[in-house]
Amino acid sequence: MLEDYKRRSAAIILGCVWMVMLAVLSFLPNHDKLLLHTTGHYHRWGHVLAFLTVTLLLVGSVTSLRSRFTLAAIVVSFGYLLEFLEHFIYNNPLERSDIMIDALGVIFGMILVLAHEEVKRIRGTE
Repeated sequence: MLEDYKRRSAAIILGCVWMVMLAVLSFLPNHDKLLLHTTGHYHRWGHVLAFLTVTLLLVGSVTSLRSRFTLAAIVVSFGYLLEFLEHFIYNNPLERSDIMIDALGVIFGMILVLAHEEVKRIRGTE
């Protein structure tokens, strides 16, 4: 029981650290983004992977369905907030496609977490 608690706590901490890293990357100047290859051909895949990872960490760390959907909504809102603040601060166009891609990463993460839980339930390894 204590090990399960430690694992979940570590996942929550890592998820929050990941979100902070996403925020830092979002507000780097464009020149630095080019150096880190956060723009260009793989930009959309990066969004999907980043938000899928946050979702796996945070949503996978709780057990109730309500908590999972609440955390997923928070992660989607976080993605929107980042895009809106980039628009507001740098006067960039609001990238609605990035918002949708972030939400898609969250949806994929939710599907993976829920499928994993269902497989565990069927196998009886809960």
